[in-house]
Amino acid sequence: MTSNAPIFRFTPLLLLIGVAGMSSLLHFNGLYGQDGHEYLRQSEAVFDQWTHGSIAQSSLSDQEFAKGYPWAGALLRLLLCDPIWSLQVVSWISYALAAWLLDRILTLLSHGSRSDSRWVFVGLGLVCAPVFFRSGLTVMSDALGVALVLAAVFFSLRWIENERASDTVWAAACMALAVGVRVGLAGLMIPLALATGWFLMERRQWLWMSAALLVGVLLSTPHFLIERSVIQQPFQHSMLQHWSLTNFFQRSFINENGHVQYWLPNALYLLYPLAHPGFCLILPGLFLLVKKTDIALPAKKTLLFCLAIYLFLLGGLPHQNLRFLLPAYALVLLLIFPAWDRMYCYGFYFFKRVTWAVLGVTFFLQLFCTARIMAPTIARNRLETAIAWKLRQVLPPDAILFGFDVDIALRSYLSGVRFLSLWERRYEDFPAGSYIIFNEPALSRQWEGQNPMLNWTYARTQYELKTISMLPEGWVLYQVVR
Repeated sequence: MTSNAPIFRFTPLLLLIGVAGMSSLLHFNGLYGQDGHEYLRQSEAVFDQWTHGSIAQSSLSDQEFAKGYPWAGALLRLLLCDPIWSLQVVSWISYALAAWLLDRILTLLSHGSRSDSRWVFVGLGLVCAPVFFRSGLTVMSDALGVALVLAAVFFSLRWIENERASDTVWAAACMALAVGVRVGLAGLMIPLALATGWFLMERRQWLWMSAALLVGVLLSTPHFLIERSVIQQPFQHSMLQHWSLTNFFQRSFINENGHVQYWLPNALYLLYPLAHPGFCLILPGLFLLVKKTDIALPAKKTLLFCLAIYLFLLGGLPHQNLRFLLPAYALVLLLIFPAWDRMYCYGFYFFKRVTWAVLGVTFFLQLFCTARIMAPTIARNRLETAIAWKLRQVLPPDAILFGFDVDIALRSYLSGVRFLSLWERRYEDFPAGSYIIFNEPALSRQWEGQNPMLNWTYARTQYELKTISMLPEGWVLYQVVR
């Protein structure tokens, strides 16, 4: 391999084209699950407010989602017009941008490393990481969050290593935007801001410190103005309300997500970025080549500090989600790269065939794991669109539909229908002629004793329900007769 292959210069553009082409090939619009459709709803509400001055009705989920990603989608919609495509394009761009930023940071921290070594590492470690690849295709804030985290890390570390004081302003801007995209990223950005500020004080850069603080506050202000409850109740997010040290040692939780049980306790879940099919399976082998000098730079110690704080935050949450670990995984890649570079360079020098074999096997493992992780996502998208198509045939335009789980997805596809969530509150009145969509076998265990099952039990026992349509995967549409 050559160290300066021209194709590497066009890699971000190729990645953007590739991920867009894959979405088209799969006929996948990026929407799946409740979060993606909620982001779409909020983005449409923001766009309508900008263009028509209309204010959407508030929802309980408003306090659970930061507004940065919906704003990005609404802004791009001014150019692309289509609300769903706009959000997906944000993810495509973020996917390519994150890969480019990872290479820039590796160049900064590993002087003299070969470009082909870096880009093969970025390709296998990040671009082909199944969870990150999924984030690049979906209507979700993860890819944008990772891109902004890496941008903040790049400018902060360049300031720490090269003492370019103007970088602190860009770092502050990216930190504020990252927290505006995902509130939980404050667990990474606050320690990074503290480390950046420490070096500003140590080097007596008071003017640049003031400028960075001003930019950070200005870019954070819109989020706090819209979400005024954040100022009054900083921990109003449902996950933070249940944060506890005891969650590190538990694998079963009961909260707003119902009753959920995972394979491993949270303390071991935090190790997933090191050895999980959703990331990169060869990372544990690289630890055999790690040296103490790999973290000698102040920038590397800053990364370790930020990583420790962020994982401490995640470990106390009563929830496990591979998406939450993506920012931590990006930092792990930055820390483990020197070991990779030794394996890559020495391998091609002394054991060329073996090295090619390792890289080839890793690539196909990444493809296999990506297909496995993408399959449920695509299946969920197909289920939602199939249910929406069937309901469109039987529901009158002004129908009242009570539902849960798929109801948020149906809002995106069925205009004119009035949706009432069985999760948000208890109902004592189900009007005659209204409809209920429910899947008791799939929901009964996880939501036992909570609003969805309590509402369903009340409706089933107190009202006469007529089966209107049997829908895919056990979902049933009922009509309230009396």
